[in-house]
Amino acid sequence: MDQIESHYLLSLGFANARIADPEKTLRQLRSTSDRIQVQLLKAGLVAGPEHLRFAARNALQSFRGKNPRSKSLAVELLLFISCQRQISKAISLLGVESSDNRIVLVALSESTEALHELEKASKSVLGELDESLVEISSRLKLDEIRRCYGVSAREMDAARFLGESDEQVLKRLIVERSALLSVPD
Repeated sequence: MDQIESHYLLSLGFANARIADPEKTLRQLRSTSDRIQVQLLKAGLVAGPEHLRFAARNALQSFRGKNPRSKSLAVELLLFISCQRQISKAISLLGVESSDNRIVLVALSESTEALHELEKASKSVLGELDESLVEISSRLKLDEIRRCYGVSAREMDAARFLGESDEQVLKRLIVERSALLSVPD
C-alpha cells in the first residue's frame, strides 16, 4: 500500500478471476466501505506500480482542482490510468468484461482500515491473488501495452536512456502520457 498525499493506494492483481457481471462485482466491492474509490482494470494493460502511483497522484490533484474531468475520484483515476480524456474511451480500453480473468483492482482511500477490508473482500470475490499481474512481465504484455497506448518503436528508441530496458522506457512514456492529461485541451 502506497501513501499519496492524504490517500492510500491499494493495487492487487488477480489471476483466474471469476466475474460474471463486472458492474455488479464493482458495486459489491465498493459496498465494503463508503470511504473507498475502486476500479477494476484489465491486467494486461497495467504498466507497473509506477503507472498506477503516478496516475493516482494526478487523479487526486485533478479531482481537487478547478476542473476535474469527472464527478467521481474513481472515474478520474480510470482516466489517468488509461491516459484518455474521455470516459467512454477509458472504459473501452481498461474496463473489465466478463471474459476477462486477469484483473487488477486499484483503490484509493484516506482510510487504511477501509482498504484492508476491501482487500479481504476482494479475495473472496475475485479469487487467486497474483501480484505479478501489475508488472510488465512478458514481451507479449509489453507489446500489447505499446499497441493500446499508441507507443511506437520509434518513440521508444527516441526516449530511451543509455542502459534502459524496454519495460523502463515504456513505463516512463505511459507515466508521461498520463501526466499530459493535466494540461488543458
